[in-house]
Amino acid sequence: MASLAPCTWKTLDELEAVLGSAAIPPRIARSCEELVERLRRPVRVGLIGFEARQRKRLLGALLGIEVLPDRMTWPTVEIGFAERPHTRATLADGSTLAAEGLPRAELLGQEPVFLKIGAPVDALRRMTFLHLAAGEDAEEQSAALRWAARRIDFALWCTRDFSALEARIWNAAAPELKNHAYLVAFAPEAGAGSLGARTPPDFERVVFLPDENANRGSDDADMKAGARRLFDKLAADIDDAVAEDLDAARLLLRQCDQGIAAPGPDAGPTPVDVDRPSPVTADRSDIPASSDLAGLLSEPLLYLRRTSRDLFEALEWHDADSPDWAGDVLERCCEVTDGLRDRAADWPEDEEPVLALRGMIDDAADMATLLQIEGGPEQAQDAAALLLQLRSAFEASLVRSAMPLN
Repeated sequence: MASLAPCTWKTLDELEAVLGSAAIPPRIARSCEELVERLRRPVRVGLIGFEARQRKRLLGALLGIEVLPDRMTWPTVEIGFAERPHTRATLADGSTLAAEGLPRAELLGQEPVFLKIGAPVDALRRMTFLHLAAGEDAEEQSAALRWAARRIDFALWCTRDFSALEARIWNAAAPELKNHAYLVAFAPEAGAGSLGARTPPDFERVVFLPDENANRGSDDADMKAGARRLFDKLAADIDDAVAEDLDAARLLLRQCDQGIAAPGPDAGPTPVDVDRPSPVTADRSDIPASSDLAGLLSEPLLYLRRTSRDLFEALEWHDADSPDWAGDVLERCCEVTDGLRDRAADWPEDEEPVLALRGMIDDAADMATLLQIEGGPEQAQDAAALLLQLRSAFEASLVRSAMPLN
């Protein structure tokens, strides 16, 4: 997660040192990798449910910008922090378009099915947001939730009265969505007795926001005030989640004899520095010149090697009768290529070898997304082959620069 305190960075450094040990058991390695990835990236917040128009208004209020006009039909939109605004659109035929700035009319006229947006908004240093395009058809909504389950850390189910149909869809949703979930009700809190009685225990909180449809007096100021309260609640719960992850990290480090002591009984929760930018998007003055390819590429290559190891084992030993293995592989490939793309965001802009690798990563990430949309065993094999090609490209670049591969 982004905005970490110095003690958190120290724990992350020691976790990565553990991962560099060849003797570490595979199970512990996987747990360490998951913790490192979760702690280093901004928390992913998903706006899901039936209330499409209200969800659009809420996203705009949370960010303080109009992402897209809220009266138009939105595709699925993912928005995160970037120093310069940019948009990458995936079209229905699988092709992609990239443009500087927020989405413009000419790009929207191509009817994209997925938009990935970067914007220089402070709130996005801490959280990224996924607005899921799904209607009120139960099958459509359930399929969209299955796709989104591994892309969301905190789920905001947006509703007016949490109908019986919504309850059935939510009850059948993947457990990952219910780890941290709010019920966001666009309704007056005063008349919420029946809603409270029908709210499943999966929801940690019920948050009430103004309903534009029921109260024409509800203006943008009301929504912005409600969105600020919601953001503050999310931030507090993220702090708690970071503390839990740090406790788990310290336990893993003790198991690996790395000498991290558990916090004492009076230590209290781990502080979070809300002003520290995300490591992915921060201005990294410690990145070496591109002529030092070994220094620039060693961590991404180590990440690629680590994350690929279990994936290739899954391909070799998968159960052909299991309906989930191909989807798991495709999801993991998307996570890996997205992780590499995030790492490449801060690379120098003026060296051809670096630009070529970044372009290859972008192409691989786009292809992995398309293969995941198609789904199936053959697509899983192709996605894994993408990772092998990326690894070969990284290693070849290092060999050509006469730098050792460690």
